Amino acid sequence: MSTDMPLVVGNITEALAKVNLPHAKSIVLVGDDNMENLEIALVAHAMNPTSRLIIRTQDRQFCDNIAPLFPYAQVLCGAVFSAEVFACAAFGENVLSFFHLNAQIVMVTEYNIEEGDTLNGLLLSEIAHGYGVVPILYQKYRQENYSLMPWDDVTLYAGDRLIVLATSSGLQRIEWGEMLPRLWQVQVEQALTQNAIARGAEKISLIAGCSSTHARQWIDNLPGVLPTPLYKYQAQRLVRELRKVQVVASAIFNEQP
Repeated sequence: MSTDMPLVVGNITEALAKVNLPHAKSIVLVGDDNMENLEIALVAHAMNPTSRLIIRTQDRQFCDNIAPLFPYAQVLCGAVFSAEVFACAAFGENVLSFFHLNAQIVMVTEYNIEEGDTLNGLLLSEIAHGYGVVPILYQKYRQENYSLMPWDDVTLYAGDRLIVLATSSGLQRIEWGEMLPRLWQVQVEQALTQNAIARGAEKISLIAGCSSTHARQWIDNLPGVLPTPLYKYQAQRLVRELRKVQVVASAIFNEQP
């Protein structure tokens, strides 16, 4: 444990007053007494209604009974979940479940997108390759229907719902907004027909996530390299789609992001 981490010991009421609770982003309660955890959670929520509450219990029945009564808290059964899952729950997202894969814990995590989120305005392909997660469900704002294994070209906006498979490192990257570098670009040589220009611009806008105006400007001035940096899979897919509409292109790797 870091020597710089403050430790407050004592009466709960007095201790809560000393830990800057009104500005806490998350509060994790891991005591052995379920009712005491619940009592502290109620006090903490009253002091800071915007904080994320995570309550650990070893009683699965207690978990099932309490969770529906406190929608602002996440009640997790310690007998089922690991410490890593508790830590990730503290990021403020909803860990629905988890499983072990190749000695790693993979969490099924739900995001309800808000303005200012690190996921807002990104393509699913950017989220997948930039944060190292796997989108498995997408639901557009105010729509009942949802998509399983959604298309990479979907853009997330405030109000949308997304469920991903992710390790703790992927969830941390999302929390901090630290995307992996985009090291690929697409060089476009020529459009073989007039129709290829319009269709090629559509492909560029869709896969690269740029405006249709910019896509058309770029393809009207060939040959050239698209200025938008991409992830490898995005670049390769864009090249394949451009070739289908008779636009000659290739993917270029750049060592510097």
